[in-house]
Amino acid sequence: MMITPEIVILSIILLVFGLLFVLSGLRLRSKRAIVLHLFIYAGLGLASNLFRLMGALNIASLPGVSYNLLGELTLLAMILAFGTLTLSFLNKERNILVGFWIGALVILLLWGAFVFNAGNLGSIALVPGINNALILSGVGWVLAVAISFAVLGAEFRKRQSVKHLNRLRYWLVAAALMATSGLILFISPVIFYWAGQLLILVASMLAGYTVLSYHTADLNLLVGRAVHYLGITGVITVIFYFSLAVTVIVSRSALNRVNVFFWTVLLALLLALIIRPFWLLSNQLLTRIIFGKKYRDDKQIIRHYSQRVSTALDIQRLGDIVIDLMIETLGIEEGVIFVNERGGGSKVSLRPLASVGVSGLATGNFGVDSLFIDYFRNGKKFLHQYDVDVLPEFSSLRPEERTWLSGTGMELYVPILRNRELVGILAFGPRSQGTAHYEEDIELMIALADQTALAMDSARLFEQLATINLEVGSLSEQLAGMDQSKTDFLSIASHELRTPLTHIHGYSRMLLELTEEELQDPAYVRTIIEGVVKGSDRMKTVVDMMFDVTEAHIGDMNLFLGPVALEEVIDQATRPFLPALDERRIAFGKTGFDEMPIIEADGTRLVQAFENLISNAIKYTPDGGMVKIESRPIVMENVGSAVEIVVVDNGIGIDPEHHEKIFEKFFRVDDTEHHSTGKTKFKGAGPGLGLTLVKGIAQAHGGKIWVESLGEDEVNFPGSKFFLVFPLHPVRVTEKDGAKQKQSQIETVHWRSKDLKPDKE
Repeated sequence: MMITPEIVILSIILLVFGLLFVLSGLRLRSKRAIVLHLFIYAGLGLASNLFRLMGALNIASLPGVSYNLLGELTLLAMILAFGTLTLSFLNKERNILVGFWIGALVILLLWGAFVFNAGNLGSIALVPGINNALILSGVGWVLAVAISFAVLGAEFRKRQSVKHLNRLRYWLVAAALMATSGLILFISPVIFYWAGQLLILVASMLAGYTVLSYHTADLNLLVGRAVHYLGITGVITVIFYFSLAVTVIVSRSALNRVNVFFWTVLLALLLALIIRPFWLLSNQLLTRIIFGKKYRDDKQIIRHYSQRVSTALDIQRLGDIVIDLMIETLGIEEGVIFVNERGGGSKVSLRPLASVGVSGLATGNFGVDSLFIDYFRNGKKFLHQYDVDVLPEFSSLRPEERTWLSGTGMELYVPILRNRELVGILAFGPRSQGTAHYEEDIELMIALADQTALAMDSARLFEQLATINLEVGSLSEQLAGMDQSKTDFLSIASHELRTPLTHIHGYSRMLLELTEEELQDPAYVRTIIEGVVKGSDRMKTVVDMMFDVTEAHIGDMNLFLGPVALEEVIDQATRPFLPALDERRIAFGKTGFDEMPIIEADGTRLVQAFENLISNAIKYTPDGGMVKIESRPIVMENVGSAVEIVVVDNGIGIDPEHHEKIFEKFFRVDDTEHHSTGKTKFKGAGPGLGLTLVKGIAQAHGGKIWVESLGEDEVNFPGSKFFLVFPLHPVRVTEKDGAKQKQSQIETVHWRSKDLKPDKE
């Protein structure tokens, strides 16, 4: 049997389809739909060419069966399978794939019925004068090719990564080759057997390569390199052609052999001298024209880059320098530098430090076990966004992490690593030419990232030293403040404790020196004893307040919780100050308590808190002024129902810069050297603990306190408002050993409305 060119071509095609069939079969365990469709497509291509080869070899067939007809049927099935392969490649919905398969099976069944004359259908003409098989084949080819071009066109209009667009270009070339081969088939079946089948073979190889390879070689780059190679080859060819032509002319001239030898040697020397400059010049020129690149010295670039970034000791300044250098070095139009905030052990926060071509990027939060972060920790030097989108190893990436990455619009991520710790990330957008980043560019990016890691370490160290310096300065200020507080405490304590101690000492001496005659005077003895008691009561009040403030400060204040009526608390807290209010002609009132609910609190502590607030309001309100207490129910965030009580006065007011400080221990707005003791006289002062204690009582009940005042003015008297908020059902929070613990109510008590004294059950 003679081996014809047709048999050779069919054998080669059969071998390629067989190889594609085996490769796709080995990938079936990946359970990807696209691999299954490729397996079916390759199997149909293998069967079609096998039938044609058997027909060409004149192998005997079963009666009534033609290998050529079977080959045509399986060829049509293979073309239709290309349509489903395209839909699967573009991840179209399952119902679309099923619908296309149903249409394809209908066409194949009709083709078989008409060709094999099933049910005498062969006598029916779909279009007069045109073969039914030809019509159905045309419908099948047009359907497969048209669907492929339609869905590819829709996909190209979407915003895609460069890598994905590259795969689409491969598939577009394959679809174009399929369309061309179909056109050749309907123009001339003879030409199709020689050229059309080879086009189908190339299209199938491209489709198989695209499906079975995640990273396809950049098509634009391949074409560019081919043109680049052909251009340089053309230039060298022209030079050699003219050199050979001159050699021939010289050899055929009338010159003697010595002269011919001389001129040919001179020509060879000239050729040796100009060939390399011409090659370099043409290489640079074609590189600039085709790839838009200039020749660069990477070592010189890295050296320059290292020198620039090493001078930046501020992390923000470093980010700006890195971006500027990357624009200058790599010609990027979109890029971002992300820095790891190191916010805590539970997450990695990538904050955009500097950027070009993009704006409005949010901080990306990743878990410490994130696949994206682990990819770099495992030693990988770069990652394409395309990999995140399609690689199986990223299929379980957290949805919020995937969304953030795709939202950046970046194409390539290069980690900034220091001892396997992620310091930051260099992110690069697509190239302006629409091509993927060149391998040499990526290698340069990795080298620059290594230099950036060293610079970031230096900048962070400098930043930490600056922070430590600030903290040391702040600590010095705190120590100075503590020293001043100690001085203030000693000064205030000397005033607050010396007066009652002097009373006690004086009256005690008088008691000791009483004569028998004086002992017979009960009124005189009573006066002395009352003086001792008054002094000791005052001293006890100051000492008790110091203990209470200490308990509040360490979160160890004991509460006796029970139902409390706020109006009764206010009445009891106001009672000691009624004489002073009358004496100084200060108007007093309260509103809003009629509708106030009963709260669960420590009534004694509330009386203590409001006594201090009322005393404070009276002391800083001039004679003839006004003090009032307002209340209303509110809703507290994270707590629920609560009550708000406001102590309002029209006194001298408080400077806004002191609104927080007045709740600190021993803080006084006026100079402690001009301290004067008094609970109700104008601008009288105490030990500077009253408001601190009020704040502690509020916090112990789960409430809060603050003050509002326009400022301090002893002429216009802007006044002050102290806001005190208590939840209806407090949850006490204490701090011990650095950990917050919720403590339930200590003791349940009932309160008598007369004096609010606890009556324990």
